[in-house]
Amino acid sequence: MDLSLIVPCYNEADHLRASVRAVVETLELTPWAWEIVFVDDGSGDDTRAIITDICAADARCRAIFHDHNRGRGAAFKTGFAASRGRVAGFVDIDLEVHARYIPSLVNEIERHGADVVTGHRHFLLRQTGGLHRVALSWGYRRLCDVLLSMDLADSETGCKFFKRETTSAMVLGSDDDGWFWDTEVMARARLANVRIRELPVLFLRRADKASTVHPLRDSWAYLRALHGFRGKMGMSRRTRSPIYWTGVGYDLVMRALYGPREWASTYAAVAARIPDGAGVVDVCCGTARLYQDFLRQRGCTYLGLDFNGDFVMHARRRGVDVRWFNLLTEPVPEADYVVMCSSLYHFGDRVDEVIEKMRRAARHGVVISEPVRNLSDAPVVGPLLAALTNPGVGSFETRFDLDRFAALVARHGGALTHEDGARNAIGTFPPMERSS
Repeated sequence: MDLSLIVPCYNEADHLRASVRAVVETLELTPWAWEIVFVDDGSGDDTRAIITDICAADARCRAIFHDHNRGRGAAFKTGFAASRGRVAGFVDIDLEVHARYIPSLVNEIERHGADVVTGHRHFLLRQTGGLHRVALSWGYRRLCDVLLSMDLADSETGCKFFKRETTSAMVLGSDDDGWFWDTEVMARARLANVRIRELPVLFLRRADKASTVHPLRDSWAYLRALHGFRGKMGMSRRTRSPIYWTGVGYDLVMRALYGPREWASTYAAVAARIPDGAGVVDVCCGTARLYQDFLRQRGCTYLGLDFNGDFVMHARRRGVDVRWFNLLTEPVPEADYVVMCSSLYHFGDRVDEVIEKMRRAARHGVVISEPVRNLSDAPVVGPLLAALTNPGVGSFETRFDLDRFAALVARHGGALTHEDGARNAIGTFPPMERSS
């Protein structure tokens, strides 16, 4: 199946038949094998009966019925999970963005290598619904740019298409079921560093359809959802110490705590254990200093992974491939070497699980550099320093000393290196044996 078009429906009876005819006529002009998956989201009018008639007349159409209204995001996720196309997407079935744009949007995935393609809506001024609506939309987009580093022209558009192979996790892993889902899935796409394209489309508001937008109520709901999402993606200022708020601030504080020379030598010691041109996955990569200062000039292929969305976008703005990642719930991508610098203590009593996961992903070896001499262990200022290094997720109160880290390295068959007086020790581990 080339294309699955998911059609979320809620009280669409007045225009559904005519809109579906326009969609089918458009799809029949393409060379693709396609299907239409209707997801009725608890409609209270004749929408379900009309969908049933359409599906009975055309085997390329099928239907899923929610027993109650769950929201546009939930409806699309239901259809996405049940569909089969290499490309899956949706259009709002009122066709205020016309079906004629579907082939161009899908071709950006099929022929030009995009992973996510959306329409960037252009409005006729008289159809905007009032200048207050324009101002609210503009303000929301700017807020998303500031708080989520979205850098997208129109994240809320009602036509989006996804390459299933590269985007299934972000589509089905998104939490919101309502209208905020559009923002969430596009923010997840940006943080995952997939290829996003926006194509201009003309939005023509239907005169026969009443708007369901309630500016004040909906704006408040969006702001609450935006705040909650930032917390989930490690971007909330409220849950983190200030040193984790920005990449620039983090680098400055780490240089001050370690001293410029030792800070650089910590990364240099890890880089020295990686051959030129090797593939590297850097887990909890922070601002990707390992790559920027050492591995880039040695031709290494690099992927950085971090839970802090601000660090992810900081590194990406500097041309580094870094993606948002939850080490405890996601598999580590395979690479020649998997490394971690100064972050193992964040995983508390799950450090064995983390090391085994890294070893399973490594073809040649794992390198972990970990602080074993910590200012936070000082008797008076230690608790204060520990509180100031709360990353907002995981453990931060207890660090390793040299004996505990040495025992951990030995337990996993690794080798320990530690120079006298150095703040960090390095453990090198063999890859996990792979079954033939």
